[in-house]
Amino acid sequence: MEGLRGYLIRADKSCTQVDTPAVLESATLPETKLIWLDFSGDLSGEVGDEMTRVLDWHPIVLENFHLASSRPKLINFDRYSQITLHALNLSLPKEETRTIEIDVVIAKNYLITYHRHPVQSIEETLEDLEKGRLTSLAPDELLYHIVTHMIDKYVPAIEGKKDLIAALEEEALYDPGADLLERIVFVRDEIIELGLALAPQQMILSQMASGVCRHVRPFIRPYFRDAESRMRNLIDEQNSYKEMLANSLELYRSAMSSRTNDTMKVLTAMSALFLPLTFLTGLFGMNVTLPLSHQHHAFMVIVTLCLTSFIGMMAYFKAKSWF
Repeated sequence: MEGLRGYLIRADKSCTQVDTPAVLESATLPETKLIWLDFSGDLSGEVGDEMTRVLDWHPIVLENFHLASSRPKLINFDRYSQITLHALNLSLPKEETRTIEIDVVIAKNYLITYHRHPVQSIEETLEDLEKGRLTSLAPDELLYHIVTHMIDKYVPAIEGKKDLIAALEEEALYDPGADLLERIVFVRDEIIELGLALAPQQMILSQMASGVCRHVRPFIRPYFRDAESRMRNLIDEQNSYKEMLANSLELYRSAMSSRTNDTMKVLTAMSALFLPLTFLTGLFGMNVTLPLSHQHHAFMVIVTLCLTSFIGMMAYFKAKSWF
């Protein structure tokens, strides 16, 4: 079946690849240790109804599969639990949400995962099973491996912002470009979006580590506690980067204000240089009798006064480093 992959692991540790939901009929057999079915793309109504019938799901489970949720969640039922997680996928267009919802149903001996887009963490877990790197798994152990791969994708996305933010800070301090503000805001929005994805999932992992999820066994909970700790560290790192970006914005505003002040200072100094020239030319341009008005060397005196005042003021401004 297109869009469906999975594995059947028996008590004797044999692992068989499956591609049909009919294998769910053997979920209750004693020799079945784990059935993992991963659905990708659009889930047909017939397949959904078949899973609901065979596994005796509450109707809300399938409803949650079809409704997009922006928040991770954990719902406990009698014989299974439903968990909603979000995996990171930076290959999606910028105008779309950069996370992919993963709906998980976990029970004693089966794990069902559903997502509309390919998820790299699930692909890597499938590859681990295919190459025999994972054997003799239970559903909670398999879920932990998926979560681990999922967190591994968040780590470079968060830590990779450090050098980028440092470069933005340096540019804001020494040579702010015309598009610097736009780039700072874009990185800030990415950091905020990552924070919105990380914080709720940290809470879900905390619940799984504390025993809220009934189908995570006690000796597996420390693993989820470790995953929750990694997620919490990423959140702390994300918050620090958010503060660094706020500092970059302040540096940019200060640099722009300083550049504006420098421009205004130069313009003011240039205007001041021409004030004496304007005064002298205006004074001797009046139609009244003035000193030197009848002298043949009056023009040279006025020009000399203009040049002297201009050069003198320019030397004074240069000595004060005003331009």
